[in-house]
Amino acid sequence: MDSTTIRTRRLLTITTAALLVAGLGACSSTKSTSDDSEKSQAGPVNMEFWGWAGYEKIVDQWNVAHPDIKVTFKKIPSGPKGGYTQITNALTAGEGPCLAQIEYQSIPSMLVKNTVMDITQYASADMDKYVPSAVSASSVGDKIYGVPVDVGPMVLFYRKDLFAKYDISKPPATWAEYKADAEKVTAADPSVKFGTVLGDGAGLASFTLQTGQSWYSTQGDSWTVSIDNPGTRKVASYWQDLKDKGLVAKTGSAWDPQFNKASEAGKVLTFISPAWAAGGLKSDLQNLSGKWRVAPMPTWEAGDNKSASGGGSATSVMTGCKTPREAVQFADFLSSDPQAVKTGIETGLYPASKAGQDDPSLTGGDPYFGGQKVGEVYKASAAQVPSTWTNGPTFQQVETDFTAAIGKGTLPDAVTKVQASTVAAIKKLGLSVNNG
Repeated sequence: MDSTTIRTRRLLTITTAALLVAGLGACSSTKSTSDDSEKSQAGPVNMEFWGWAGYEKIVDQWNVAHPDIKVTFKKIPSGPKGGYTQITNALTAGEGPCLAQIEYQSIPSMLVKNTVMDITQYASADMDKYVPSAVSASSVGDKIYGVPVDVGPMVLFYRKDLFAKYDISKPPATWAEYKADAEKVTAADPSVKFGTVLGDGAGLASFTLQTGQSWYSTQGDSWTVSIDNPGTRKVASYWQDLKDKGLVAKTGSAWDPQFNKASEAGKVLTFISPAWAAGGLKSDLQNLSGKWRVAPMPTWEAGDNKSASGGGSATSVMTGCKTPREAVQFADFLSSDPQAVKTGIETGLYPASKAGQDDPSLTGGDPYFGGQKVGEVYKASAAQVPSTWTNGPTFQQVETDFTAAIGKGTLPDAVTKVQASTVAAIKKLGLSVNNG
């Protein structure tokens, strides 16, 4: 999934490379390119960087400051829309980039294809610059496969003016309060919805993350798939109940034309999404400036403060890159240089960099949100993401299968179906897998 989907979730700890794919060869590949890297430093370096985010200006900033290490940026479709296939095909043909934008949840599947390089020896010393959840999401076991760029802390976006209209004094702190507020709004006007339904695998993964449970783990040399777990079941049943009772809109969130239309008509009060969704509000609903606010994501238990995340990506070095040391230097610049981080923020990225989260552009009041210091809410959310989540090697299959299953039945039914289809998909990769 792309930036509208869940990213910043924990990746799988893998004890052996054989667990991913027989003959992966990542260690030998890294060693040979390391030797080439030492030689390459004697002359100018040229590297290609492929991605879909607005990195052009940051690349220009790097090239001005580093004339002997030139990076050329190539814009490609987002990963799930063909970008990863384009990268893989190019690498197979021997024409791939040295660096690429890879979403956190896709790192394991890219590693299975032997497309991302172990950069631990070059990157480990600088990882304390980034929030721990992003470092973990960029790693597999104790090996680093990308430099974190951004994270997607989940929050509740809500209409302050409509809360006042329907006599809701404060944002719901728990999911029980969320349901009660939804019932109150529906009772007052059945055409108005308190929020939007959970309608895809990305959302279900984020909400499951908040429960502290995971969809994957390992046991020895096998993957264990636990999509159908108590946490997922609780989330699926909760949102199916709201949907069945007509308490939430059937579709919609930032960037969705139906949601935008409903918002402009005052027919929806909230939606839950990663911080980057603020960009959708600001671009598509400019006339509602000053009416929206941001609050923490509701929790299952009062006061536990657990949040979740959705989205984010790392800059990975591709297998076969002859200058991995310089590639990591650029990746670290993109993610932690103050001016580069500021440029990223301007394009809608919420930084994984600890220092970047304190950039003045994030800590001050945001006019669109009535002067609220929304960065404080984002930062608090990012710090409360459970460290229990892992990802498996067939992420796009999971997202595709959930979309299809939810369209044909209930959320609980979809959980059962995708549990089975995911086990089957991992078996097709030739990996050992068990039902959790």
